Amino acid sequence: MATMKQAVITSPTSFEVQTVPKPTLQSPDEVILRTATSGICSGDLMEWYLAKKVGTVLGHEIVGYADEVGSDVTHIEKGQLVFVHHHAPCMACRNCLLRDFVQCETWRKTFIDPGGMAEYVRVPPENCLHDTFDISDLTPDQGVFIEPLACCVKSLQMVDHHEADLGIVIGCGIMGLLNIQTARAFGTKEVWAVEPDEFRRKKAIEVGAAEALSPEEMIARTKAKSFVGADYVVVGPGFPSVIEQATAYVRGGGSVLLFTPTAAGVKTSLDLGDLYFREIKLLPSYSCGPTDTRRAYELLRTGRVDPTPIITHRFAIADIQEAYNIAKRGGSGLKVLVDFPR
Repeated sequence: MATMKQAVITSPTSFEVQTVPKPTLQSPDEVILRTATSGICSGDLMEWYLAKKVGTVLGHEIVGYADEVGSDVTHIEKGQLVFVHHHAPCMACRNCLLRDFVQCETWRKTFIDPGGMAEYVRVPPENCLHDTFDISDLTPDQGVFIEPLACCVKSLQMVDHHEADLGIVIGCGIMGLLNIQTARAFGTKEVWAVEPDEFRRKKAIEVGAAEALSPEEMIARTKAKSFVGADYVVVGPGFPSVIEQATAYVRGGGSVLLFTPTAAGVKTSLDLGDLYFREIKLLPSYSCGPTDTRRAYELLRTGRVDPTPIITHRFAIADIQEAYNIAKRGGSGLKVLVDFPR
């Protein structure tokens, strides 16, 4: 029996590499991928979230080569570099017709088997049909950004970015830096970054931010008479205090994009009267769907977004614990990839 290596979550902060049977096709409309690269998502760093995932395989930012292709699959050929989304909608329910893909019951029930931190992955029928596609014109280093970039695409499509004079991105980890690049690609005239870490502020300037301010500098900026507020603010850190402060950065009629959740049960205190009279829109944005992944692919294919310079660390699956620790440490650790033999 063919075997493979996979990394299993054993606690909210620890992982174990196991040798298990390689997945096999279970129907003619599936694909087996030989994993090329898998990224550690910033969401994978939240202990309260990983506590619910103990016993599973980490990894949903994944690209791989088609190793086995079911006889009914016509859009993927053996050997192609392939993007696969870990969730896929039915494309037929009311939520899907309204493009609220993440609210689709099928989307929430679908998965890849076993997860991206494995040498091989089985792509079930729903995923294979609706959000798996050939990306052979990209490199694995580009393709691994499709899913996280698509989350930025979905979020920023919620605001009228084509008319935005100023957008502010709070938090300059990997997703914040991707949001800056996406905002610029979408036409926002000027983007400011707010980030306490000096290394990450410098990176924000490198990827297109006009200014990179510490939180203290940003608060001081809001008190200046000349400050009229941003058209929108993207809130990266899922902390109530940061969300509350973000409402002071936005102009009347603007939007606050909630990009990351707070921990379950944590309450955020907001002055709803102030938000009402200023007509501030609070817009949560969770994950992404097929239209977003295709648009992210186009941004990468055409070079309008180039995230590869923010890859800072690479590891083999045998070193998954160190990879996770580096990613969680923050600072100079931005995009951490786990590479597999090619």
